[in-house]
Amino acid sequence: MWYNNGMFKKIFWIVVLLNYFAINYCIFSGFGFEDVSFLFQEHQPITFISALQLALTSFVALFIYILGRMIYKKDSGHLKLIRIWAISAAVFAFAVIDEYFMLHEGMDGNIATAFFGITENPHLDGLTLSLYGVVALFLFFRFKEELLKYKDALLLFVIGGFFFLVSITLDIKSTEQFRIILEESAKIIAIGFLFLGHVSILIEHLRKVDQGLSR
Repeated sequence: MWYNNGMFKKIFWIVVLLNYFAINYCIFSGFGFEDVSFLFQEHQPITFISALQLALTSFVALFIYILGRMIYKKDSGHLKLIRIWAISAAVFAFAVIDEYFMLHEGMDGNIATAFFGITENPHLDGLTLSLYGVVALFLFFRFKEELLKYKDALLLFVIGGFFFLVSITLDIKSTEQFRIILEESAKIIAIGFLFLGHVSILIEHLRKVDQGLSR
């Protein structure tokens, strides 16, 4: 079980405490600015930490895929299933670019202007972010045979998904400082748990490789 694994336990608390202190630091430091949510905005500490964790998740997913090809090299059926980790690496790599450069920010305004002639930004960025959720659900049902093997990681993914849903909900019509803080806080917590889910699977793969080498 992941909570009995010493290595994972250390990584778990590092990630949880890092995000906790980052959120609190940005909140209390924000009182020194005119906008208390300033440090939660574009190219500020929270954005950087979120992008960093997304990048790490992408690398971990790629490593899982590489190890999976080593472990299941004689199982052609399973080799098809582990493609989920290569896809995950690509999705999280794109998410890094999206998070740091805020590609989804203002996308709702562009859509509203292009298709409906509305010049005022409707502030519905949460709906564009929900596309990640749609992709995640599609991938889950497409590769559920692979994902359901990792019960502990699945729990972490569910927790991450819950906080991501909270973030999306708060991002809809999110212009108030307090809601921006809550939205970005929920998002960084979600990313943290998604990262930890991947780490849990990576540790399991490393254990399998170690067992194979020791035979």
